[in-house]
Amino acid sequence: MKKTLSVLLLCCLMMAAPTLKAQTSQPLPTINEACPHEVSAGYGISLAGIAFNTLVDVAGKALEISEADIASVKSGGSRGIINAGYLYHTSKVFAVGGNVGYNRLSVNLQDKTGSLTAASANIFFAMAGIKLNWFRYDIFGMYSKFGLGAMCINGNLMEEYGDTLWLPTAQITPIGMEIGRQLCGFLELGAGMQGILQAGVKYHF
Repeated sequence: MKKTLSVLLLCCLMMAAPTLKAQTSQPLPTINEACPHEVSAGYGISLAGIAFNTLVDVAGKALEISEADIASVKSGGSRGIINAGYLYHTSKVFAVGGNVGYNRLSVNLQDKTGSLTAASANIFFAMAGIKLNWFRYDIFGMYSKFGLGAMCINGNLMEEYGDTLWLPTAQITPIGMEIGRQLCGFLELGAGMQGILQAGVKYHF
């Protein structure tokens, strides 16, 4: 009797072995597949000098400020760009979503007479975007992103000129890196409204 039971047990194990092997050989789902929703918060660094020169030029034309009023930008700075975003991963490679952000710029403008005028601008923006996850190994991943949207510039460019402007904006991020699984940190290098360098945290659920 014991011999018969042993033979039956051995046969069952042999029959189950291929199934167990097939199950264990299947790759585990990536975090993007297991948790397709992704929310993020980040802080970006912008090229404030270039950004404000462009801002003054575009806004000056929109507000019909004559070239005689602005001679040069003497100094300026940015407090950094605050970003918040959401993405939905339709697959382990591709994701769609968007982000919102805020940046404040301040600058000293010099006119033809040499007098300086302080100017400032609050910039709010929103962009729709896509993300391409092109490398993932264990807890480390690399990706690229592209976003397109609009920004609202609420500023006082000179004492006598103030207005709210709506302008198009964009962000391209060739290289992004993330470390972690459900909760991870990230670092992005790119160009556009979110800055040339952005770091932060993201959560997958």
